[in-house]
Amino acid sequence: MVTERDKMEKAREVLIKIAKGTDPLTGETLKEESFLNDPRIIRCFYYIAEVLDNVLQGKYSKSNKLTRFVITPEQKSRVKLPEGKIGVNEFSRCVNLCIDGTTSRKLTGVELNRRLKKMGVLSEEKNPQTGRTRTITNERSEEYGFESEKKTYNGAEYDAVVMNDKGKQYLLDNLEDILNMEEDTRGIEGID
Repeated sequence: MVTERDKMEKAREVLIKIAKGTDPLTGETLKEESFLNDPRIIRCFYYIAEVLDNVLQGKYSKSNKLTRFVITPEQKSRVKLPEGKIGVNEFSRCVNLCIDGTTSRKLTGVELNRRLKKMGVLSEEKNPQTGRTRTITNERSEEYGFESEKKTYNGAEYDAVVMNDKGKQYLLDNLEDILNMEEDTRGIEGID
């Protein structure tokens, strides 16, 4: 007999496969033009998969909003990052799998990008036609292991900010300092 828990676990697996660009039925890579490769859709799939994960772990509660990010050395040692270049959303997902959701708020790619921009590791660019902003690399980004990579969605090419192994290690080593710095701080002493 298939339980509700089994259904949720299967749904979470399907969402993660789609978010990683894999057809959950065939195992084939999704076509680049598919709307499923849109970064906004990918973020939605990861978010829903995270909610399902929290429900399965009994950690889902709207009334218990945590305000501080906490990761122990033991939890940090369990973080397994995928091979190759990844974005901040994938990094956040891997970290969130290892923290205790009852004592720590979740890490988000949006927050990481915001903090890295405040530190000058990344920058922001505004599209004059749409008024929308996007995160971009700058002259300091490479020093920290961040780079720009060309990607395609619906036939349109765009630059995605990704981190290489140096960037992944930098973020993992300095995560608490980056996330717990004061909001009005322009940079972090000693991290450069």
